[in-house]
Amino acid sequence: MHKFITLNTVSQTQAIQYREAIGRAFPPIIGESAVIKKYWSRLEENLSEYQIMLLADDGELIGFMNTVPFYFNEGLDQLPDRGWDWMLTKGMKDYQSEIAPNYLGGLQVIVRKKFQGQGYSKVILRYAKKFVDESIFENLVIPIRPIYKHRFPTMPMTKYMNLKDENIIYDPWIRTHINGGAEVIKVCEQSMIMKGDIKFWKSMLNKRISKSGQYPLSGALSPIDIDVENDSGQYVEANIWIKY
Repeated sequence: MHKFITLNTVSQTQAIQYREAIGRAFPPIIGESAVIKKYWSRLEENLSEYQIMLLADDGELIGFMNTVPFYFNEGLDQLPDRGWDWMLTKGMKDYQSEIAPNYLGGLQVIVRKKFQGQGYSKVILRYAKKFVDESIFENLVIPIRPIYKHRFPTMPMTKYMNLKDENIIYDPWIRTHINGGAEVIKVCEQSMIMKGDIKFWKSMLNKRISKSGQYPLSGALSPIDIDVENDSGQYVEANIWIKY
C-alpha cells in the first residue's frame, strides 16, 4: 500500500529523502542550469501543491513528480523547441502574473533507488493523469528526458526516439510513457541549455581543454560544444514533448 501527499506536507525526513533523490538522479551538468537556479526554489515554495510525493506505508518517500501549471493558447504541435527550460519559466511567470493555467507540465519523475524496478514510476504517472482528468487542465504535457540517450550522445533525438531492440522501443522511459497511453508530439531540440566559460567546462569535464570542438560528458545526452577562441562552451539537450 502507499499514499500520495504534496510537498508542503512532507516531514523533515521525507524532505531529506526528496533532496537526496534529486541530487542523485541526474548528471551534475543538469544542476548547473540557470533556469533551475532561478526558478526551482520558487516552484517548490509557491506551487508546492503541484509537487506530488508517493509514500510507503511507513512514511518513507518512494518517489515523486514535480509539475508546473502553465497557460498555452496554441495547438500542442506548436509547443516551443526550448521545451523544459521554456515550460518551467513560463509556468513561474504565469504564476507571478496571476495568469490562469490550462495545462499541467511534468518536469521530472524520480523514484528513489531502493524502490526502482517495482513499477512505481507508472503508479506516479497514473496518479498525475487522474489528477489532470479531475482538474481544469486540458492535458498533462512532459518534455521527457530519455534515460539511455547518454549511450548515444551523437545520435539525433529524432532518430534515437525510434530506436528499437527486437521490435521493442529501446528506451525504457519512452516505452513507459507510450505503454501508459502517452502520445508523442515532437522533439524539442533545445529543451535545456547550459553555457559557461572554458574554466567552467574544464571543471565539468574534469580534463584539459586545448582546442575547439565537441567533448563528451558523462551522463549528458549530447556532446559539449567548446569554442576556445571565444572562451565559451555550450551544452544543448534535446527532449521529447509528449502528452496525456
